[in-house]
Amino acid sequence: MKASKLFNVSLGVIFITMISIPLITVNRTAGQISVAENRALASFPSLKTVEGTFNTQIIKEYEAWFNDNLGFRDEFLKLNTSLQYKLFGNLTRTDTIVGKNDWLYYVTPEIIKDYQHLNLPTSQQLELWGDSFKLINEYLDEKDIPFITMINLDKKTIYPENYPSSIYKIGEVSRTDILVDYLSSKEKLDIFTPKKALFEAKKLQTLYSPRYDNAHWNNYGAFIGYLELMERVKKYYPNIKILSWDDFEITPYEREFNLYDVVRFKETDYAFKLKKESNAVQIKDKFKDLNLIHSDLSVSYTNKDPNLPKVLILGDSYLYNFLTPYISESFSEMNFIYTDNINRLKSFIELYNPDIVIYENVERMLDGTLPSIVESSESFKSYNSYVNLPVSSNPSFWLDYSNGEFVKSQNEVEVDTSKKLTNFVGWALDSQEMSTATNVFLKVGNKYYSGEYGLPRPSVSEYFNNSNLYNSGFSININTEELIDAGEIEFIIISKDKEHQYKPIKIKIVEK
Repeated sequence: MKASKLFNVSLGVIFITMISIPLITVNRTAGQISVAENRALASFPSLKTVEGTFNTQIIKEYEAWFNDNLGFRDEFLKLNTSLQYKLFGNLTRTDTIVGKNDWLYYVTPEIIKDYQHLNLPTSQQLELWGDSFKLINEYLDEKDIPFITMINLDKKTIYPENYPSSIYKIGEVSRTDILVDYLSSKEKLDIFTPKKALFEAKKLQTLYSPRYDNAHWNNYGAFIGYLELMERVKKYYPNIKILSWDDFEITPYEREFNLYDVVRFKETDYAFKLKKESNAVQIKDKFKDLNLIHSDLSVSYTNKDPNLPKVLILGDSYLYNFLTPYISESFSEMNFIYTDNINRLKSFIELYNPDIVIYENVERMLDGTLPSIVESSESFKSYNSYVNLPVSSNPSFWLDYSNGEFVKSQNEVEVDTSKKLTNFVGWALDSQEMSTATNVFLKVGNKYYSGEYGLPRPSVSEYFNNSNLYNSGFSININTEELIDAGEIEFIIISKDKEHQYKPIKIKIVEK
């Protein structure tokens, strides 16, 4: 009896000691770095915000601090990671699964659906996407600007043989296959994937990162994609410069993916280095005034040869991380903007006047960008579509801000000459119908710009007590130099029924 009681007491003491040590040894050093995760741990929360008000998120922030700073946290993470991998072949990273031959794949529920072909588009979705691409294509055709769409392929598509066998695929036709076939045949869009070239090349060389990078192709695969894209460009510019394998020194090197310093995956990759000095120079801070999503993933280059064509690319990491320096060798100016900003495509075209436009996306990201294209508040109708409409008086318009600063007068606007771009924000209505308009155009010199129209303006809706006016806002970016040269600008409102336009609102430009 005594032995049993002593055992129970001892067990209790051991249990209390085990749960107490992590609490006693909790980290109290602000800004501590987790060695296992290579990141700063959450700081202890404050009762007040920087504005001096009560911190309503204090409980949530305390929970984050406690979870991050519990004693021996790094050791527990490492132990759990090691056991999960050794016993079950799993990683403790929720965005990564281990396939056959220790290949690592990036996963989300949407990506697994894509692999299984459970996300095939409906006819309605195809029509919506087709209509949106058709508008873009027609707009660029009117300007005689070629438009190329490149859908890049996930690792799971090119290397399905190493995907976990527990995940089953239904049929052989993917959403990408259906989308490319529909847009190329019905809408006559210049759209392609490098699928055939990649499948041919994989017979000779590994084209995607097996273990270091769970999501992307490697430098070999990227260069196959580059060649396919540039051959597409060559249809429109037969003399375009295209880099070849011979332009590079290609050297092997080892790289390693290290998870919490306990699970390591190694592979051989190949570094590509141009043999000759590059003709292209990166331009810093080109897009700093555009308020881009992921502005750090956008980049601009200019070339020593000013006679080459200019290109605008809306793309993702498949180009940004691997190919933008090589693409820039072929163009006098290359503006690469991260594809999450695709809903502002027309604004970028008007700003940078490209000779060719390329939209690139990896297939797993189509869930984000295709709806953005459909739901964009931009209109791809140019002012030429409305130029002959009759003119009505009494426009309802207000210019609120110029580069974030309140506009003091509706007769003139101060423009900051130290900024390359000027952003105008305001609202406009169809005053006869007391509804939102079709679009608002900004005339600068002999050019017309439209930007975004249909942005939320709840204050306008409340002021007029009319819910139909909620989406009456506009935002237009324009090169500051053009404004200064023009000296005066005009805003032109197109009526809701597209049957008339309103008398231009003239505003003088004043240098600040």
